[in-house]
Amino acid sequence: MRWWQIRKRDADLERELRSDLELEEEEQREEGLSPEEARYAARRAFGNPTLIREQTHEAWGSATLERSMENFRYALRQIRKSPGFTTVVVLVLALGIGANASVFSVLNAVVLRPLDFPNADRLVEITSLKDGKRVGTSAPDVKDFTAQSRTFEKMAVYDEWRKNVSFSPGREDAQELLVGLAPRELFEALGVQPLVGRLFTAEEGLAGRNHVTLINESFWRTRFQGDPNILGQTLTINDQPYTIIGVIPDKIPGWINASYNQLRGLAVWEPFLPAPGVWSEQSRSGRGYGTIGLLKPGVSIREAQSDLARIAHNLATSYPVDQDMGVEVMPLANMRSGELKPLLLLLMGAVGLILLIACSNLAALLLARNTARQREFALRKALGAGRAMLVGQVLTETMLLSLIGGSCGLAMAWGTTRALRTIDPGNLPQLVDLTLDWRVLVFTVAAGLGTCLFFGMAPALLSTRVNAAGVLKDGNRSSSGSSRQMFRKMLVTAQIALSLMLLVGAGLLIQTLERLQNQDLGFRIDHLMHGQFYLPSAQYKTPESIIEFCDRLTERVRALPGVAAVSITEIFPPADRWLMMFSIEGRPLPRREDIPSTVFGVVDANYLRTAGIALVRGRDFSESDGGKTLPVAILNQAFVKTFFPHEDPIGRRIEVGAPISLLAQDEWMGSKRVTVTVIGVMRDNSDQGLALPVAPQLIGLFRQMPPPVNSGFKDMLVRSEMPPESLFPAIERQIHVLDPRVPLAETQTMNAYLGDLTAIQRFTSVILTFFAGLGLALAVIGIYGVIAYLVAQRTQEIGIRLALGAQRNAVLWLVSSQGLRMALAGVAIGLIGMVLVARSLTGLLYGISALDPLTLGSASILLIAVAVGACALPARNAAKTDPMLALRSE
Repeated sequence: MRWWQIRKRDADLERELRSDLELEEEEQREEGLSPEEARYAARRAFGNPTLIREQTHEAWGSATLERSMENFRYALRQIRKSPGFTTVVVLVLALGIGANASVFSVLNAVVLRPLDFPNADRLVEITSLKDGKRVGTSAPDVKDFTAQSRTFEKMAVYDEWRKNVSFSPGREDAQELLVGLAPRELFEALGVQPLVGRLFTAEEGLAGRNHVTLINESFWRTRFQGDPNILGQTLTINDQPYTIIGVIPDKIPGWINASYNQLRGLAVWEPFLPAPGVWSEQSRSGRGYGTIGLLKPGVSIREAQSDLARIAHNLATSYPVDQDMGVEVMPLANMRSGELKPLLLLLMGAVGLILLIACSNLAALLLARNTARQREFALRKALGAGRAMLVGQVLTETMLLSLIGGSCGLAMAWGTTRALRTIDPGNLPQLVDLTLDWRVLVFTVAAGLGTCLFFGMAPALLSTRVNAAGVLKDGNRSSSGSSRQMFRKMLVTAQIALSLMLLVGAGLLIQTLERLQNQDLGFRIDHLMHGQFYLPSAQYKTPESIIEFCDRLTERVRALPGVAAVSITEIFPPADRWLMMFSIEGRPLPRREDIPSTVFGVVDANYLRTAGIALVRGRDFSESDGGKTLPVAILNQAFVKTFFPHEDPIGRRIEVGAPISLLAQDEWMGSKRVTVTVIGVMRDNSDQGLALPVAPQLIGLFRQMPPPVNSGFKDMLVRSEMPPESLFPAIERQIHVLDPRVPLAETQTMNAYLGDLTAIQRFTSVILTFFAGLGLALAVIGIYGVIAYLVAQRTQEIGIRLALGAQRNAVLWLVSSQGLRMALAGVAIGLIGMVLVARSLTGLLYGISALDPLTLGSASILLIAVAVGACALPARNAAKTDPMLALRSE
């Protein structure tokens, strides 16, 4: 029977019962009874109407629903009668469930939600591996993969380059944008169809025919106001005209870029042609491109991996540059999560602990409240209510509280996701589409129901184990068995253990962040800024023209008030990840696999002074080191320690690039080699990021290097005597004086730049610290509640002790020792838990062990101190107990 039919059927039943009763009463009157006697006789003959109703409802199948509705209405009345209790429970649940829903919404957006592409489950990322490290793919390799593969429907290699894009005929409004380079196959694999116009053709991927471009929908609407006549209009990219042939939807996310994270997808796309010879054999060693593949229907990742591994093995036997190269096929969704996945899993574990602490508090609160209702339960049991009915009533109240708390938690998660999407603490493109979808809703509902079932069942079972006769005989006093007291103590012990794990985790992350931010990076960070610009090859065709522009710009910027030093470079710490093979004169290399690599970079003569890197041996670069003098280089201490451990490197000659006898073509320098003479040794400075050790590094002068090493991509470092950000406009004006078509981009102080590098860790540390504080507060509430309740239960015992001469200090210790024992037990369990999870934390830490004794000891002492402090007020109240009043209550 449907629920909306019950009221009508019940009314019909009432009319039928009344009619039958009236007929029976009339028959009794006809037999000679008076009206009064007939009425009573009819009722005796008819039976119990209430029983008949219940039996009828059972037959209809509506009794269960009616009991549930009665329980629900009664639960509402109980909640309204206890506003203080309700507020505390809802607040605890809202914090626990809301924190979980907030973090789960991020985990859902980054890890769980399917990609917004047709055939998303068939999209994969393909990358080459060298010594187990991802190095990107080369275009000739991808060409061979495509031709020989039996498992892929489509495969596309792509890249992105910083380019100067302008929109006016004078080209003076140029701005540096990240421009995508992709063939038609990339858009087809992703299922992206143009809103207006068409995609690239195969012929447009050839040199001289590639001056066409696609723009995305946002760029079209903001820059061109959604002009319907956009096709055929021109963009100037690196001083070359490009014709707009189509508009694509904003479906390609920022995280899909091979080496940059853009909050939004790339606005401008060109055909894939990073260099005229990109598809030639000479470019096979040039890796670093991104590659996306679309699997054939029914093909698994494992089958695709085996297929490409077979092809990679064949290529290694045919091409020396492909020796020792592996290949990896991963779901494209893995690219979205990236380095965020372990941090999100850590936060998910942390909020899981928060929920457990909150739920244990909920269980303790429910048990305390239900214990105070022992007389009510006894009365109901005496009137015929079974234990199952009492348990159902208590669970209904818990369910209602969980639903209210879950709703508040969902509202909290909604506000948190909006804030994260707006603030975006780590400039993460994964958070752009952060929303509360059905997965988050299901998770929140499941968390609320799980809270009710797993943490409401035990209080319900313990509270309804009532001896009706004993409770009613004792009057209004509630009884509390040893099992209930033991359960409360177990809950508090669990809270302390979970809080310890949260505190230790937060402490370890805070110390990791502190070590990352305050480590000695080997260069001066203060009053240092950087920016970048690009000199397009259409105007700056020779190395000499690039050098001339850089020299003139250096002179003009150095003359600005407040500028202490300026350097134009193609690298800067703390991340110089340009690797170059090399060989040392006099040390023959018999095999290709013996060729060493070093972090490599080209700078100008002012680099060390501007960056604040100390010279420890030899001499610095000078202005006399020019294009017509012998090429020179400076090594770092790590290079010397690795390759010249027992000899002086000054004066040694190093060939930059792979030895021509072993590898005819080099990734960066083609068939050209440059032999440099070591003139100095600089202090080690971070060249692999903040968390990796310093690697061997060699720097040379870009004016002494051939193309493409001396390219138009330049970075500028400026050391100032004033706040460096105040110099940004003046420096940009100096660039525009020399060439108004060259924009200055990515201007930032070094302090801000380093802050961005640690933004994710800082955000994670703040959130985890907040969770640890919240867990600690909940644990304090739990300890206080249990101790206060135990004191109330032992009032008579304490009164007797005091009446028999016990000292108040002894009473203080009696009460405080109970909290201390729970704290010690919780700390011991928490330390065991940390040992179990230590390995999973290792990859997230820097410069500190997951089992750091100082952190573990400090957190343990803090928790024990807080636990004892939480016992202070109940212990003080117990010590102030008046024995006469305590005994008089008996």
